[in-house]
Amino acid sequence: MSQSNLIRIIIQNYIESSNCFDIITKDGITTDQFAISRSDSLFVQVSLSIRQVHLQIPAILRSVSIAKNLDYYQNKICHEISSIPDTEQIKLILQILRVIIIALFLKLDKLMTKKTNYSLTDDNHFLEWNKYSEQVLIATSTIFVGYQRGSTETKILDTIKGTLNYIGISMSMIDKEMSYLY
Repeated sequence: MSQSNLIRIIIQNYIESSNCFDIITKDGITTDQFAISRSDSLFVQVSLSIRQVHLQIPAILRSVSIAKNLDYYQNKICHEISSIPDTEQIKLILQILRVIIIALFLKLDKLMTKKTNYSLTDDNHFLEWNKYSEQVLIATSTIFVGYQRGSTETKILDTIKGTLNYIGISMSMIDKEMSYLY
């Protein structure tokens, strides 16, 4: 699937319809399992025993922490978005962040469904996911908390360019697909 089609499907399935949902059903922190139970045209249900897998993939411990926080923000953004007028630029910025978060979760979903025996190479893939996902988490929390406090910090979006390359999309692709919404 082309990245343009991926963005279009994310927007149609989750953004346009204001379809708010938790991606994670078991967080791997308060439970032994980390689970993405969403099953649709993009997500595959997957569950890992963190206690077992972290010995093969030490980076998974940080991954579940980042994922839990990203899921929190994507859901908060979804619930907040309907109260923001379409004319406010922050609405588009928050929606863009939600698209990026969902794309990151799709990448994590693929990493988790890859196989049952993991290796050092897999740990490196999770380390890479952590690096880019953490950048998005920092940007999202800064922008969302700033919005809640009445200030909009949008320059921080520049810090996630590497993440966009990592997931194989560009801001112009997202802008093009989102343009008909606002």
